[in-house]
Amino acid sequence: MKATERVVATIVRTTKQRGELAIRDLSVEGARLVGPLELFESERVSIELPFDEPLKITAEVTHVDRQRKVIEVEFRGLSAQASARIVQSIEQMLARVRAAAPAMVLVIHPEVDVSSALERDLARVGVGARVIATPVGVADQLADPDVRFTAVVLAGSFGEQAGAVLQELEDRFAPLRRVLLFGEQIEPIAHPAAARVHAVLRTPWHFKGLARALELPPDNIVTTYDQLKALNLEIGVKKRDV
Repeated sequence: MKATERVVATIVRTTKQRGELAIRDLSVEGARLVGPLELFESERVSIELPFDEPLKITAEVTHVDRQRKVIEVEFRGLSAQASARIVQSIEQMLARVRAAAPAMVLVIHPEVDVSSALERDLARVGVGARVIATPVGVADQLADPDVRFTAVVLAGSFGEQAGAVLQELEDRFAPLRRVLLFGEQIEPIAHPAAARVHAVLRTPWHFKGLARALELPPDNIVTTYDQLKALNLEIGVKKRDV
């Protein structure tokens, strides 16, 4: 497990020379550091990691890239308590990174025109979209540690297969909003999980309905004219919000 938050470690050489290097990667095995301190491969150093209570670790320099000022070290004699503190720190870093990242919606829809229009509408309110054409591997997508998913939009056209996906989302990713997107008609899905989704929409959706379904910021929400054009639907035909 690694983290890449901008934090600084203090390195002390056996010569008592010391310097501060930015941590680019950190794991319980070692770290990759960037800074101007001149170190040599196989050199033993003391590293102080800037936790709430600073952690001092003995390390060996395993690689030096002088041109890029990158130094790789491996920790030596790390105790179980020190390892646990590093793991906890990494988890906290990742949590902060995810919390600061833009919201992302996973769109699972077989029709490119529909998913593209949905992706464009989400972008207008600062929400990203990751689009996949089938429900295969949904859990792997949502487990991406670098992405802060807030909702899943699933095509109702997957029928009973959609029910199994909704159940997995409910069991493993309960905080995410689950939205079913149908075409002109809403088709029944027998699986019980289909009755517990947060919202149901039809194509073409109204932008305000989409925002409500995903709990998006309501500012500057307007009906999307070019969405209808992208879907080759007749402009001016009124559709009821679901």
